[in-house]
Amino acid sequence: MVQSTMSFIEGNNIMLLEELRRQAPLVICITNDVVKNFTANGLVALGASPAMSEQREDLEDLLRHASGLLINIGTVTEASWNLYREALAIAERYQVFTVLDPVACGASAYRRKVAFDLINHYKIDAIRGNAGEIAALIGKQVKMKGVDSSQVNTIETLAQQAAQQFNKVIIATGEIDAIATPNKVVTLHNGSVMMPKVIGTGCLLGAVLAGVATLSTGSVFENMITGLSAYNIAGELATESPLGHLPGSYQTAFLDALSQVDDDLVRERSRVCEVQS
Repeated sequence: MVQSTMSFIEGNNIMLLEELRRQAPLVICITNDVVKNFTANGLVALGASPAMSEQREDLEDLLRHASGLLINIGTVTEASWNLYREALAIAERYQVFTVLDPVACGASAYRRKVAFDLINHYKIDAIRGNAGEIAALIGKQVKMKGVDSSQVNTIETLAQQAAQQFNKVIIATGEIDAIATPNKVVTLHNGSVMMPKVIGTGCLLGAVLAGVATLSTGSVFENMITGLSAYNIAGELATESPLGHLPGSYQTAFLDALSQVDDDLVRERSRVCEVQS
């Protein structure tokens, strides 16, 4: 595969963040217990409207008004597994865009069982995971340590293989990120080494992508690229803050940066490469 620098962040799509803040789309987050507060605050900082719901009757009311649904299996239980199923069935009925985050599926056979059940039996539009998680879903071996994974050299190949296998948008994250459909893949080269040092940055990303995917500024693929670029540029801005090298301060600075990043900054700083076979 050959990479060539290009700009997906042009035309109408450079208004994605403006449109996000204008619409304040409702994002339903069924996410893990560790990150609920951070996820909610991050969505609000960026301009979306979060709702955390764990009751079927409540989901019936909320999902009919939602733009996106995140299913994050980070603290999965038998009860939450059933809730994931119910939420995905309701989301399909109301045509809500869905993102699955198969947290640590490379480290646990039970988690892989849950992830494959959801992928194979329910409508999921996009899967967001780190390199190890995406590799585990397609039967590749990448070293895992808890919920973390080592970086792979060909994350773009990994992402596209997963996209072709599952026929979904795949967002694979690491030192370099990749977004793939069955027919195209890009790599994204923004971000900060501090982001993995704050628990929840990956989990929040899944919710952000669920919120931006169907905005009218571009296609789902274009919106994912712009949304992830904006997210990673916020990570860079946080690192540039006075105490951005410290994880506690970085977390606060990152939330602040999410509220400050705008379409002009994304156009100016984004580094996206198209990968050609």
